Amino acid sequence: MKRVIIFCCLIAFISAAAFTALVKGEGTWEVLKTKNKLSARSECSFVSTEEGIFLIGGEGPAMTVEDLDLVTLTWVKKAMAPVPLHHLQAVGYNNKIYVLGAFTSGSFPDQTPIANVYVYDTQYDMWEIGGDIPADRRRGGAGSAEYKGKLYLVAGITHGHSSGTNGMFDEYDPATKKWKTLPDAPHIRDHASAVVVGDKLYAIGGRNTSYHEKDNFMAFFSKVELHVDCYDFKKRKWSTLDAKLPMGTGGGTAVNLDGKIYYMGGERATDSQPNGPQKDVFYYDPAKGGEWVKAADLNEARNGVGGTVHEHKIYIAGGAGGGMGGPPPGAQAPPPNGGKMPQGPPPGGGQGGGDIAVEVFTLKEPR
Repeated sequence: MKRVIIFCCLIAFISAAAFTALVKGEGTWEVLKTKNKLSARSECSFVSTEEGIFLIGGEGPAMTVEDLDLVTLTWVKKAMAPVPLHHLQAVGYNNKIYVLGAFTSGSFPDQTPIANVYVYDTQYDMWEIGGDIPADRRRGGAGSAEYKGKLYLVAGITHGHSSGTNGMFDEYDPATKKWKTLPDAPHIRDHASAVVVGDKLYAIGGRNTSYHEKDNFMAFFSKVELHVDCYDFKKRKWSTLDAKLPMGTGGGTAVNLDGKIYYMGGERATDSQPNGPQKDVFYYDPAKGGEWVKAADLNEARNGVGGTVHEHKIYIAGGAGGGMGGPPPGAQAPPPNGGKMPQGPPPGGGQGGGDIAVEVFTLKEPR
């Protein structure tokens, strides 16, 4: 009888430990080996719908939508975007993908944001033009998310990489194509992400790209935002979490995996290190509170990365090969006298070279 009791206790302990590992968000990243490859791109978006997982946009000229077929592990080329779209977090809703904010023209550091919503229909493989974006609310580098049939755009920067970092918050109704201005978030940020968990929206990551110094235009790389702002849809009120990101970045990506928020990648500079892409992954459980927890690192350092959740796994793509993103390689400041800097990825295709390199995060199953 004593042996039975000990055995049962041992089983209970092992099960509890396995469950704890699962709850804590422990898992592994694996590079997905697709049968064909895409040239690497940065400042893009990766979106899951019932029709599949779609890669949208990227810095440079207008790009085709790419559908990742998980059965055959192949990339399937889809419709060409009507205009260049980069520095975006697209939103999937009712088998359509909405781009509420992005940059589309101009050269670094003076990129111009889109003037209207662009919508990709995943069922009919075609682009549509949505509602006009109010002139004073147009921006790129903003976070986007869906809640109960409405789409939300938070923070961003209005004037390329020059000025206009903000905490603006807007609601877009895809049925009526109308916009509604909502209260600003507590902190300004751009190159940021947004995630909805339950009845709350979280503005995460990013930096203040409007920050420049006299002899260092790119001083903004170190001005990352560690605060996480939270909008309660029921209370219609913003607050800020006590839990800050342990290390901030601009150009990372955030997702909701089974009620937990994961923040991945991006770029940052510190007092001792120059700007560069990062492998860090952190997660936070809104139901329990507490602090952000370090998860397994990405296999590749990534900036301007897109992320999504599909069938209880995280998929990320973009910034492959450790590309810096942001300004063109070697750029230190805008040329004098109105000179222009090149825009988009370095020669040879893609930020940092190489292919798009999809990574998949899988939670450990209880044993």
